[in-house]
Amino acid sequence: MKKILAAWMMVTVVCGAGWTAAAQQDGAWSFDPSHTSVTFTIQHILAKVAGTFDEVQGQVVFDPAQPEKGAVRVVIPVASINTRVEKRDAHLRSSDFFDAEKFPVMTFMSTHIFPGKTSADFIAQGTLTIKNISRPLDLPFIHLGTKVHPMDPSKEIIGFEAHATINRLEFGVGNGQFFQKGLIGKEVFISIYVEMLRDRAPIK
Repeated sequence: MKKILAAWMMVTVVCGAGWTAAAQQDGAWSFDPSHTSVTFTIQHILAKVAGTFDEVQGQVVFDPAQPEKGAVRVVIPVASINTRVEKRDAHLRSSDFFDAEKFPVMTFMSTHIFPGKTSADFIAQGTLTIKNISRPLDLPFIHLGTKVHPMDPSKEIIGFEAHATINRLEFGVGNGQFFQKGLIGKEVFISIYVEMLRDRAPIK
């Protein structure tokens, strides 16, 4: 366990270096957990099964006028997986899939943010890590807007939406047997809906 924690701390330090530099340039946004969801669907024989990860942690630095100065850091505890079937969720947390006890979190750390096709479209280029396996990921996202929070004028609120597809087998989540038998697909479709908050800068 000490070796696992040490390795995880090293990954956090290395990946977080770029995040720290970006965060120092501007105020970071924090997730509003009541209005943030990470949902996924995966093929099961004929129909798709949907689920969520009910816990999302991390911060974002983002200015649509200067996306290149932004940064994304997301940490998702895999034990928060929820497909509304307790027995299935326990199996997904086991060593057959996520092995949540040994690999408690998955992370996404951006390295660059680029503008997309429209003024609302952007791409966060970075690294997705699941079960200590890291792969590059381009995450397209939409900036839904930024405004003063209508219920709390001391806060600003920002909204994002993102969609991506990953191959779970590339991260060692489940083995090929489930796919070869036609029980579970290898592609996982992910949708992310986010509202984030930060304190408003004082009016000078």
